[in-house]
Amino acid sequence: MDRKMIYAFRGWIAFVAFMDLGTAVRSYIEKRSFLSKAFSDTDFVDEEYTTSRILGVYSILKALALIHCTLYIHYKPVVSMGIFSLLVTIIMYITETLYFRAATLNFYVVFPCVLNCVTLGGLIYLPKRLRIWDPSLDCDDENVQLLKQAGAMKRRRHIRKNN
Repeated sequence: MDRKMIYAFRGWIAFVAFMDLGTAVRSYIEKRSFLSKAFSDTDFVDEEYTTSRILGVYSILKALALIHCTLYIHYKPVVSMGIFSLLVTIIMYITETLYFRAATLNFYVVFPCVLNCVTLGGLIYLPKRLRIWDPSLDCDDENVQLLKQAGAMKRRRHIRKNN
């Protein structure tokens, strides 16, 4: 059951990374992000769409961090990298909306915030609950298992040649 839960959660993290890649693509296609709020056509300050491009690059970096977190969830430093990238994103969305008022409280702010909060809670809670980081006898490193299998195959070949 624990393995099914961790595989499902890894799929969830991959989904969030895919959403960030979508945000990056949308930032480059639309050239206007949720942060570049235009008060009127004449007051629009970001004529070169710098804010949108910065958000796109940040979304790509966050997606790469989450993809690594998905693949290497059994390493604590990689999970902490994923946790902090989610935390920085949540702080950015909240401060840009509530403190700096650069964005309005709409779907493009609320949905990613909720998605990132759920993922953050999962990254903090699930690895500890499922004991991913606890050393156990039956969950060796993949390389160790492959070396053991290779050693067993060599022994079998050696026994067959001698018979």
